[in-house]
Amino acid sequence: MRDHSSLPHRATARRPTWQDLPDGVRAAVESRAGARVLRAHTQDAGFTEGFASRLELADGTRVFVKAASASRGEHAHAAYRHEAHVARLLPPTVPAPRFLWTCDVDDWVVLAFEDVESVTPQRPWVADELAAVLAALTRTAQALTPAPEALLPLDTTADLDPELSFWRRCAAGEADRALVPAPWRHRVEELAAIESGWAQAAAGDTAVHFDLRDDNVLLAADGRVLVCDWNWLQLAAPWVDLVGLLVSVHGDGLDAEQVLATHPLSRDVARASVDAFLVALAGYFVDAAGRPPVETSPWLRVHQAWYREAALGWLATRLSADVETGRSAPSPG
Repeated sequence: MRDHSSLPHRATARRPTWQDLPDGVRAAVESRAGARVLRAHTQDAGFTEGFASRLELADGTRVFVKAASASRGEHAHAAYRHEAHVARLLPPTVPAPRFLWTCDVDDWVVLAFEDVESVTPQRPWVADELAAVLAALTRTAQALTPAPEALLPLDTTADLDPELSFWRRCAAGEADRALVPAPWRHRVEELAAIESGWAQAAAGDTAVHFDLRDDNVLLAADGRVLVCDWNWLQLAAPWVDLVGLLVSVHGDGLDAEQVLATHPLSRDVARASVDAFLVALAGYFVDAAGRPPVETSPWLRVHQAWYREAALGWLATRLSADVETGRSAPSPG
């Protein structure tokens, strides 16, 4: 199990508070919500710098509101605008918080959801919560396969391939090989070859979340499992979100391979397809963890470095297993 002591899962991004918002934005929120805001509880989980708070209203109701400004240079502005578009169109069978409304105030985008009494899953993962999330992934894939017409067009894995091309760029001298952990540097060309097939291996007609982590999952008090933050929606194979989630499962010391072998989304998927996508993910985290720190999200690079080690650790295990059956070269020492 990897050390979580330096990873504050409930305290990541530095977000503006309710009082930090411009008067016009606060007035628009209260107008759309239909009541004055009495209390605001800033949500710390996640990595974007946008406003995200649970608001208690004077009429006794609550609403979850997100907001971001374009002029402040916030990455969250584009992400929130796209999230509002997707959330409005998600089928009701998708286990997600109910979208309420969105509005623009000057250069701010504001979106509101039902406020769900909930927590995010514990980390390290615990068995019962993981089982509930895995079941929710099956329901989500069923609801989004094929992708509903209302959500189309969507980017495909081919469109995303340039973002997941670190090993190929590294092999071509276009990325810094020094970012690669030492045991893997002599394997760059091999990993580049495997990575080159990920987009085809992971292609499909399912609308997938493509950023599924524990902080994007809500365990509701009424027993529901809800997936939030739908701003990376892509067309891909239905098992893609499962493999992405299992990186943290392996990193936490649980048996990701057993899940892959038994889960309905992955049990019939070719091993080479999973390997190709996992290699691409590992390369992404190697690259991302080496980028400069982000002032508004001071723990982002720390988390990405943890995921780098978790992804490479799982990949080493899988390649070692392949060696035993003669399917691949030895894993790094």
